[in-house]
Amino acid sequence: MSLTADKFNQGMTTDQYIDIIKVNKDPFLQIHSGVEIPDNVLNYFDSLDQAVNLAVFTSDWCGDAMSTTPAILRLADASDKINLRVFNRDDELELTNSFLPDHRAGTVPVFVAFDENMGEIARFIETARSLVPAIDAMDEMVAQAAASITDEAESRQQARGRRTAHRVSKAAEWGAVILNEFQQTVADGFALSAESRPAEGGTEWPPQD
Repeated sequence: MSLTADKFNQGMTTDQYIDIIKVNKDPFLQIHSGVEIPDNVLNYFDSLDQAVNLAVFTSDWCGDAMSTTPAILRLADASDKINLRVFNRDDELELTNSFLPDHRAGTVPVFVAFDENMGEIARFIETARSLVPAIDAMDEMVAQAAASITDEAESRQQARGRRTAHRVSKAAEWGAVILNEFQQTVADGFALSAESRPAEGGTEWPPQD
């Protein structure tokens, strides 16, 4: 399945997407406003010879989307060289999975950059690869804090709350990492021949045997 120009243009703008968020809207907005776009990242996109069409497949319930999506939407809206369209992954599962290897089907969020003719340049999956140790450390911290809570439902609720608060507190720091890795992935894609694209960035999972 391919993403045609007509289908791409049916996607949402940032404001339209924010309007439909039902889960984690407040932390999404806090992270969106807390992201600081690195000058080198914005300068890279603003200096491109052609605009990039950026398709974002995201879900409001996803923790990684809570950090990654607002950072990249903030960048897209800051640059005239990024033409953004956002899709609710849960409504576009087959299309989203077409940009993922089989063993990662269902992963969210997914960011796909295209040239002006809708030729694919790069894919950025889930979040920045270099953030994985920090995310693992967050999960360990949350698990330790919840270990003393015997009620399972309360434990899950408090864990979600702590993860959300931590992501909000790291909006600027994590946002800079995400945007630098995203920009490098797009640059890697432009450096490849059309036949060798797309470049791939973000997290990696080993194929299952």
